[in-house]
Amino acid sequence: MKESLSSVDIAVIVRELQEELIGARVEKVYQIGREEIRLKLHQKNRGSIDLVIEAGKRIHITRYRREAPRVPSNFAMLLRKHLGGGWIVGIQQFEFDRIVELRVKSREGELGLIAELLPRGNILLVDARGEILHPFRRMSFSAREIKPHARYERPPSRVNPVRMTAEELKLICSTSDRDVVRTLALDLGLGGVYAEEVCERACIDRHRRASELEDAEVQTVWDTIQEVLKPVVTGEGLRPHIVIENGERVDVLPFELCRYRDSDAEKIFFPSFNDAVDEFFTERIVERVEAAAQNERESRIAQYERILKEQKEALRDFQAKEAECRRIGELIYARYSEIEEILRKMDIKKRIVEVSLPGFTLEIDTSISLFKNASIWYERAKAFKRKREGVERAIEETMAKLKQEQARAREVAVAKGAIPEKRAVRTNKKEWYERFRWFVTSEGVLVIAGKDATTNEMLVKKYMDRKDLFCHTQASGAPVVIAKCNGELSDRGLKAIAQFAVSYSSLWKYGFYEGECYFVRGEQVSKRPPSGEYIAKGSFIVRGKRRYLKAPLGLCIGIENGRLVAVPELEKDRLELFVELTPDNELDKNSLANKIVEFFNAQGEGKAVTHDEVLSLLPPGKSRIKAKSA
Repeated sequence: MKESLSSVDIAVIVRELQEELIGARVEKVYQIGREEIRLKLHQKNRGSIDLVIEAGKRIHITRYRREAPRVPSNFAMLLRKHLGGGWIVGIQQFEFDRIVELRVKSREGELGLIAELLPRGNILLVDARGEILHPFRRMSFSAREIKPHARYERPPSRVNPVRMTAEELKLICSTSDRDVVRTLALDLGLGGVYAEEVCERACIDRHRRASELEDAEVQTVWDTIQEVLKPVVTGEGLRPHIVIENGERVDVLPFELCRYRDSDAEKIFFPSFNDAVDEFFTERIVERVEAAAQNERESRIAQYERILKEQKEALRDFQAKEAECRRIGELIYARYSEIEEILRKMDIKKRIVEVSLPGFTLEIDTSISLFKNASIWYERAKAFKRKREGVERAIEETMAKLKQEQARAREVAVAKGAIPEKRAVRTNKKEWYERFRWFVTSEGVLVIAGKDATTNEMLVKKYMDRKDLFCHTQASGAPVVIAKCNGELSDRGLKAIAQFAVSYSSLWKYGFYEGECYFVRGEQVSKRPPSGEYIAKGSFIVRGKRRYLKAPLGLCIGIENGRLVAVPELEKDRLELFVELTPDNELDKNSLANKIVEFFNAQGEGKAVTHDEVLSLLPPGKSRIKAKSA
């Protein structure tokens, strides 16, 4: 079972993080586990993002939340002090090694947060000169030392398999005293899984001595390494997935490998490698946390049951003693004359004597009166009564705690292993397209729009297929709009998409009431400019015939199937509640969002929405509320 990310895995993760996190602001830092920190980030147009780093093992975005310690650790406080409010300006992997650096532009200048994901890993903060400010732990090696004020030195570098030439590989193999698979795994840093994949694809016996390979075989191995690493370098051909064998998750991979091709292993695919890694590692951590929590609950239940048993035994003892003392006191009063007569006839030589009555024997203190004897027994009864009442209160408290723990245990059992909210909760998993603007047409076609140049680029490069419809306006700041369909759309569907595209363009901000956009197939869109030319981020080359269509600007913010959505005005009939907007110089986005929130929250029936939710759906510029649903 996989325990940590390999260099290949990290390369894919870093590639995705570069798309997701550049420009994100650092809000908080937490130390969740013994060697795990979590960065709470905020990315414009996406909101809150949690990045987890576990020394020696993994780095990825997570959708899971775990309860943070009430008192932050010293290391977390130091990172907050230096990184809080800073912006992530760069993410890189060092020479295909298991070391990742996040460059953060803070008020102190540019700092680096370095995650060493090697065995005996570490996390450390360095300044712009490479001097260590704060390490997670101090460490000393033969070639370097990790401590404050020392210059950060990376471990001795291995060969980078991405940049390695065939001649360099021949030299490595000829001087290696290991077999082929260990040479690839250790000397090139590919890791065992990918080293075995290279051997299998190259048809090379992995147990052969690397020094025994002929030049032609070394060339074959080099060619195969380039083939295996091509998805990592280009980003094409990635199919992130988790491998399950015999009901157990055994591996998480960015692309498919030969070793699982012909096996009975089940594969669960994900839209990104971050999602797959998060599911693979965090789910296991959550399961361990929950198992520990369940054991703790069971231990507390057993402890409370044991305490309750002891308290009930003590209660019965105090009840019996209270009753006994009270009965003796009452007996002395009731048989006063008879006891007095017995004492008068006795030859008293001791202070405490036993007086026998029919069916009963009691002790009498002859140094005091019988009334005083009775009072003493009554006082004893009162003392046992106070103890009894104290135990009864303690029993009530213990029973309340026991019921609380039993209720928690029942909740977990009913949920069939779901994570209790106080320990670890899974945030509502969003579909991949929910990071963009989107709606579904009345014909069931998914339509996605970018929010800025970064998401426009991501949408086209990562999610657009050749047969999808690409829609765009000529206005500056216009979103890329993609309709996920393989067939032709109806005129109504095209008009709805066109209305969506022009409404989120700068035409809205400038007060236009109508706009024009064009449609092409995905295969007509390219990022490759003519020779000698340059294309800015978020821009594309469109070749071939275009279909132009005009549409009025108009959007509706409303409730569909219990969730808040934004749809073109042509699709408003499907919404349960809605507010129809039109371009106007009446309300800015903040004031408009307040009015929309007030409208929806006034409806009740679980339709409550938040200001941020509404704000994220509004078009650019000022608007006017044209109509509201009845």
